[in-house]
Amino acid sequence: MSEDQGKIQDVHIATSKKEKHTSPVKETKTARQSMRLLEEDKAFIEYWTKMFKFDSTTDFMIRAAQHYVAWRNQDYDLPTAEMQRLNQLIDAMENMVSSNERLANTVTNGFDAMIGIMRGDNYLIEPENGDLVDERG
Repeated sequence: MSEDQGKIQDVHIATSKKEKHTSPVKETKTARQSMRLLEEDKAFIEYWTKMFKFDSTTDFMIRAAQHYVAWRNQDYDLPTAEMQRLNQLIDAMENMVSSNERLANTVTNGFDAMIGIMRGDNYLIEPENGDLVDERG
């Protein structure tokens, strides 16, 4: 175990009754909960708390937990119009690729059939007497 991993800090997460919040967390009573974090994880949480302009790390942690659970439940917004258009273009390109592959196979098979006819080893140029029964057997 490295020296950094051994430095675990106790972080107490709590809020008082009815604090003023600028974050999207509900303004209700919260119960006290504590957790242990590595120093680098604590710094990470504090950094993103400031970046997202939350009043406290508690608000950030509550919102992060709610967001993660919603994401795991696949409860998230549909993509923006730009993302939908990009996905549509990607699908169109995939369709063009498969269409091009089918066209290439058709051309290759057609040339193979023509070469076979020219060589004389094609089933289409066998002699026929009009019967539908196989005459060889």
